[in-house]
Amino acid sequence: MKQKFPTKELKAWLKGRAGWNHNEWLALLTELRTESYSNLTDSQEGRESIGKFLEANRSKNLS
Repeated sequence: MKQKFPTKELKAWLKGRAGWNHNEWLALLTELRTESYSNLTDSQEGRESIGKFLEANRSKNLS
């Protein structure tokens, strides 16, 4: 069964963030991995999809 994309988790992580550094990115991937999203965090394609989501939604979450 394919796992759903962590939309809720990523939106929560983005809240109030205008940007992030490499260490914050790695911490996010580690957190997602512990929440059973290793299907995304452990592949280049998955990490790119997470990154694209963050970039597309970062300006929407600055409230």
